[in-house]
Amino acid sequence: MSVTAVDHQTFLCRLRAVKDYTDEPVSDEAIEAVLEVGRWTGTGSNRQSTEVIVIRDPAVKQQLGAWGAAPAATAAVVLLLVVKEDASALDEGRMAERLCLGAAAVGLGSTVATIKNEGPDEVKPLLGIPTEHRVRTLVAIGHTDWEARKARLAGPQRSPTGRKPLSEFAHYDRF
Repeated sequence: MSVTAVDHQTFLCRLRAVKDYTDEPVSDEAIEAVLEVGRWTGTGSNRQSTEVIVIRDPAVKQQLGAWGAAPAATAAVVLLLVVKEDASALDEGRMAERLCLGAAAVGLGSTVATIKNEGPDEVKPLLGIPTEHRVRTLVAIGHTDWEARKARLAGPQRSPTGRKPLSEFAHYDRF
């Protein structure tokens, strides 16, 4: 089967933040496929300064949710990004987005979230993370709960237009 450039573009444009998940577990094979996509994320000077902790423990996921990363509490799996202190925030963001794309490629929903308040410091001793590393970003992954998602998207916070037209988003040569 041949995949065209249009197929790739359609896939990339369909990526959406999914915050509602079913109870169905995610297979080890799916997680490894997502991690493999993340492993190949480009980084400045090829530093590869982001590592991932795969979290399935319900108590830890609940705690991450209590620290402000609400989707983590109900996701089947959380990929917690652990970054060397001198690493680029851009590299961290690139990793998060690639993990989301990897999840979509295996048919899973995902979203990026950040732990807040005391969470970045408290999670380090909880999971054995060295103090000189930074922890704030995670990717929640699971099977999409389509009914809950439909209800969420029908709510008042939903933008009726979706995305701005390209003419309002992109500017050529000058703003």
